[in-house]
Amino acid sequence: MATWLRLLIIVIIIFNVSSFVWLLLGSTAYFQREMDIVGTFYLLIVGIPVLLLAILFTVFLIKGTVPTNGVHYIGICLGLILSLILSAILIHGVNSSGWAKEKLESDSPKITADGKYEYHIDLINLFQRNSKARLYLRNVSTGEEKFIPINIQTRKIKTLAVGKVNHWVLLEPTDIDSQYILYTTKDLGRLPEEKFKIDILAGTSSGVK
Repeated sequence: MATWLRLLIIVIIIFNVSSFVWLLLGSTAYFQREMDIVGTFYLLIVGIPVLLLAILFTVFLIKGTVPTNGVHYIGICLGLILSLILSAILIHGVNSSGWAKEKLESDSPKITADGKYEYHIDLINLFQRNSKARLYLRNVSTGEEKFIPINIQTRKIKTLAVGKVNHWVLLEPTDIDSQYILYTTKDLGRLPEEKFKIDILAGTSSGVK
């Protein structure tokens, strides 16, 4: 077998295997979530053929099969082109939301009763093991923005209804200007309602029983 053809096959095998691994990692967000319907479709329809072609080319190299005529060369080249196309489809089809970039769900913006802050809750990478929540605050008078981590049990959320208007939390003022109480509502993934003390100056939250 010509050296150039052997090197070309090795490069394409590496590309095939890399695209298959990329699909597995991307569709599961580095195994932080289960593969969805789209990921499963790409795995069965595209990923498995790519892997089989990589195995076929590997066996071809190990056996040292030598093309004997032009038809053999054309067949090999068509197989390589097909594997390249399928691998490119795999890479393009991977959903990077939730691992390469954060996947965000937010409820509708609201204003606190004292009129000082606009706020909403952000649910990050929902339905994954690395999910978390944070409170967004914007000082109405100064425009200053702040994010405060909230220890909501996001990993227990199995379903979440998202409409045009959503009210997942309620932020109420206390007697201390910089402290508020955050209440989760029954609309937040059917979780037990919780409340948290928010210290805006410190940028912290703590659970309240």
